[in-house]
Parts: sequence; structure tokens; C-alpha cells
Amino acid sequence: MAADLHGSLLALEMIPAAVRDHAPDLFVAAGDITHFGRPPSYAEDLFRRIAVRTLAVPGNCDPPVLLGTLDRLGVNLHMKKAKIADHMFVGLGGANPTPFGTPFEIGEEEIWRGLDGIMEPGAILISHPPPHGSVDVVPGAGHVGSRAVARIVEKYRPTAVLCGHIHEAAGIVQGDVTIVNPGPAKDGHLGLIDIDDRVVARIL
Repeated sequence: MAADLHGSLLALEMIPAAVRDHAPDLFVAAGDITHFGRPPSYAEDLFRRIAVRTLAVPGNCDPPVLLGTLDRLGVNLHMKKAKIADHMFVGLGGANPTPFGTPFEIGEEEIWRGLDGIMEPGAILISHPPPHGSVDVVPGAGHVGSRAVARIVEKYRPTAVLCGHIHEAAGIVQGDVTIVNPGPAKDGHLGLIDIDDRVVARIL
């Protein structure tokens, strides 16, 4: 998985190479694929280079029009769900409101209503914002993750939450719900997650 690519050339080269090397069944992009929509062709360039099934959600730094591109490429999971093999995946793009007025922000109540309508117990949640209280600390600001996502996690107990958004808070919370924020792909970070009888995750 990757998050927070921000249109980086490093991520554009690194991700397809990592997919070739590790041969996963699925590649997940957990948002901030472009940097405020730049470069415009980035998502198409990236996803056309990836030779495995892909699911993606936009991030708060992606303009909402990116959804059309993700739909056209057949990878969009924002406020949708998809069953792959024996696993159900549910997606949330954008992010809860920030102080910065970024292009794709969603109110907590809208996040709650949208996810509560599609989430299933034990599903794998691909969410750009982390749940409030986990891998979401910004120095000087404290926990800034989504409270609605935290409520969804508490209610549905997903197998895993694959997220990003908070660059400084990369890490893995292991437990009955495993939460993975691999850190920004623009800086060379990726996540590798094996989901079978248990979840084993590591940051590359």
C-alpha cells in the first residue's frame, strides 16, 4: 500500500517497482495521490504502470474531480465497497476538516453517515484519514484523526484500517483491529500487509 504520494516522481517510479518485487494480490492507494491536482495526468500514469488489481481513494489534497479519473480507471473505492477474494474492502477519501481548507474535506457527520451505510463487520477499511486516537498525532496539535472513522472502527471492528494523511504519525497499531499508516510515499515509504488468519504488516 501507499499513501501521500503528492504527485512525487519518486513514488511514481518506486511503487510499480515494489509491486513487481513483492507481487501482492492487491495494491491500495490511501489518498493524496496528486498534490492539489498536479500533475494532472499523475493518477493515470501511476495506475497504468501497476500490473495488479488496485483500489484507491483520494485524499484531502486531491481535488474532488480526481474521482472521475479513478472511476474511469476502475480503481475508485471512495464511499464504496468491493469484495476481492474473501475480503470486503470499504473506502473513504478526503478527510475530516483541517485548519488549512484543503480541496477535499468532509464533515464528520457526513463521514459517519456515508461509512455507516456501507461498512460491514470485519471488512478492511481504506481511509485517507486515520481514526482519531491512532497514528494521528501532529506535534503541537495532538490527535487530529477522524472521530467518525474512530466510531466506525468501534462499531464494526474492521480487520484492518489502511490510512495515511498524517505524515508525522507513520506506524502500525497491532491488535484485533490492525491500523497501518505507512508514512508518505513521496518520501519513499510503503506498507506491506499480509491478511490471512491474522494481519501481519510492515513498513518498507
